[in-house]
Amino acid sequence: MVAQLRPLPVAVTQPPGAARGTYYRLPNSPAALQAMANYLTGPDRSAARRYRHRLRRRAFLLASALLRFALAEVLGRPADRIALERRPQRRPRVISPRWAGRVALSVAHTDHWVLVGVLPGQARLGVDLEPADRQPAAGLARRLPWADPGRASERLQRWTLVEAALKAQGRGLAGLAGLQLLGADHAGWLFESGAWRIRSAPLKGLVGYPRAVGAVALARETR
Repeated sequence: MVAQLRPLPVAVTQPPGAARGTYYRLPNSPAALQAMANYLTGPDRSAARRYRHRLRRRAFLLASALLRFALAEVLGRPADRIALERRPQRRPRVISPRWAGRVALSVAHTDHWVLVGVLPGQARLGVDLEPADRQPAAGLARRLPWADPGRASERLQRWTLVEAALKAQGRGLAGLAGLQLLGADHAGWLFESGAWRIRSAPLKGLVGYPRAVGAVALARETR
C-alpha cells in the first residue's frame, strides 16, 4: 500500500466513551481506492453499482474498505473474513455478530474525504463530515435546536453535531423534529430524542486540504 495513502487515524477524545473506538480517514481519490483494493469484496463492488455519481460510488467503496480495515484491527480477525452489510440510508453492520459481539459502525464522506468509526460496546455511534465551505440549507438551519450563532463556520460545526447525533440515533433527518438540546459543556452537546440520550462533540485534528468539519456522537437508550 502506498505509504501516504494508508488510512489516517483520527484521534477522538470526546464525547465520553468515544475514545474506545477506532476512527480512520482517507482521501476520496482513485489512488486511495487502488491502495485499499485488497480490503474490498465482490459484494462491495456489486453494491457500489447502484450509485451513479462517480464520487459517491468511490466513497462507498472506500468506506467499505476502511470499515473492514478498522474492524480487523478492533476484532483481531483477518479482513477478508469480515462480511459487511451496506444498504442505502441504513447504518452499516457486521453480518456475523456471533464472533464480532456488539460493535457500532458509522460512515461519513465528502467529495474529498471518507471517514469511518468502529466502536465496541452497547452505545450507538454516529460520525459526520462536511466540507468546510458548505452551509446547511436555510430550511434545515432554521430547524436546528438552538439559536443561529451568526458566524457561518460555527453554524456548520453545529450542524455536524446535529447530523452525527441523528446518525447515532439511527433515524437520520426524519428524527430532527424530535431532537431536543438539553445542554452543552466541556464534554460536548447533550441531546434527547425519545428513549435516547445522545452526546455529540466536534471532531478535532482534521488536517489536510480541502478542509473538512466533523463531529462524533454516542447514543444510549435510557429506558
